[in-house]
Formats: sequence, C-alpha cells, structure tokens
Amino acid sequence: MDVEILLVFLLSTSLLTISPGPDILYVFYKSISDGKNPAIKTVFGLTTGLFFHTFLLVIGFSILIKNNQTIFFLIKIFGFLYFLFLALNILFKNKKSNSNKLIKTNNDFFVGLMMNLLNPKVSLFFIAFFPGFIFSDSIIIEIQFLVLGVIFWFVATSIFLVVVFISSTFKNQIQDLLDNKNLKYVQALVFLLVGIWIIK
Repeated sequence: MDVEILLVFLLSTSLLTISPGPDILYVFYKSISDGKNPAIKTVFGLTTGLFFHTFLLVIGFSILIKNNQTIFFLIKIFGFLYFLFLALNILFKNKKSNSNKLIKTNNDFFVGLMMNLLNPKVSLFFIAFFPGFIFSDSIIIEIQFLVLGVIFWFVATSIFLVVVFISSTFKNQIQDLLDNKNLKYVQALVFLLVGIWIIK
C-alpha cells in the first residue's frame, strides 16, 4: 500500500473542498443566518451524499450516468427545478409571518443531501478523480474506491464544520447589517445559484 498516494489524495481533497463553490457558500450562509445547529445538519446532509456517489462508482452505475446523456440531462433538470422551487418558495411564502423570524427551510439535512444527490457532476468528478489515486496492487479496486470515499467524506465534513464554527461567530454582526427581508433574498439567490450550478 502506497501511503504517499493517500497523503496526496488527502491534500488534494482538502484543497478542492476549501475552493469557492455553492456547497461551502451555502454552509457559510446557513451559519450566519440560522446558526450552528441548522448549518451542522446541512453539512452532514451534503457530505452524506458523498457516500451515495462513492457507492455509484463502486457498483459502476456512475459509468452509466456518464455514458447516457439522457439520464444525465434528466437528473440535472430535476435538480435545477428542485432548487428553483426552493428559491421561489422562500420568496413567496410566509408573507404574513413574524418579521422578527428568519425564513428557515423545513429540513436542513434533507436540503443538503439533495444538493449533493441531484448533482450528477459529482459522480462524474469521482469517476475522473478517484482512479488517479489507486494506492494498492493487492486490494481490489472497489474497496480502494470505498476507502477514498471515506477519506473524502472525512475531509469535507471536517472543513465544512470548521467553516460553520468560524462563520457562526459573526452571525449577530452580519444579521445586524441585513434586515430579514434581505436575508430572504440572499437565501433565495443561493438556492438559485445552486440550481444553475447543477444544470450548467
């Protein structure tokens, strides 16, 4: 077993996770708008989806997604429509609700999970990324993919949680700068950007 390859994978995964993207942006938003607990639920929803994509890679189903453009397109369309629905729902619901309350999603874990599951590009990324880090000649490929998936999950979860704890520190200051109406628009915009990111 080549430990150096695993260390390079660990470093590469860390750099990829901290690079700007919709996932880390949404985690940051949840921290400053709703606080630690909803953000932590979102984090575990997002990273739980990584196990799903790892499993698809192990059983070879992700290859089918890659080779079948119709399936790939339909998953992207569904993902876009789901997050467009969330954005519109936030904009138009609860108009008579208490103005002192922030707009919250019903299930932060589920929304985070859907952000990951409904993005087929994650599976394609795993197809392109994981084979470059095969670390053993004696362990079957499927087991090595599972190991890499667990490492990816651990790194992503750890970094996202650090983002939660750092950004939630500034929650009150940022909320003082934005009224509830603006926070609602920010949340809707984040969902819309996630949808666009999935479909592009």
